[in-house]
Amino acid sequence: MKAFLQTRLVTLFVIPNLLFAFGLWALGPEDMIEWLNAAIVALAAGVCVAYFTTTRDILLGRLPLHKVHWLALGIFVSWGGTQIGRWWSIAWRWLGMPPWLANSWVVAYGLFLVACGAYFHLIADEAIGEERVPPRRWIRWGAIVAAAVFLMVVASFVVDSYSQAGFTPHLFG
Repeated sequence: MKAFLQTRLVTLFVIPNLLFAFGLWALGPEDMIEWLNAAIVALAAGVCVAYFTTTRDILLGRLPLHKVHWLALGIFVSWGGTQIGRWWSIAWRWLGMPPWLANSWVVAYGLFLVACGAYFHLIADEAIGEERVPPRRWIRWGAIVAAAVFLMVVASFVVDSYSQAGFTPHLFG
């Protein structure tokens, strides 16, 4: 039992999930979302500040676009987009969850930045030391899975827009 408690699995997965479950039990989902929004905004701001000068130097042409720089851009852009989404969620909740705030260009832009960041992460293989992280074949699998999931979601929008469910996405409606 002692060996299990000292494993990385416990440290990186079990303990954080137990803490989350306890927090959810103690606070409830609504308060938990507020606390997690605050934590994510704070941590995302810290990440963006930490990667700001590197991102600035890449954008101004002071640094080349090596794999490590794509990774740095991915980190900055995805956490910037996450921060936009979480700030917007906080404001939306504070204002009583008005529908006009739910589907705004700000939400769309935050999601766009997260998608760009994810793309930058995928093309940043070999960015970490001598080891290829992630391995090239897993990047291909990741791209295949990403394309398949995207096609399934788009297909569900199309099917739903012609069904009796009543949901008509603007993209297809």
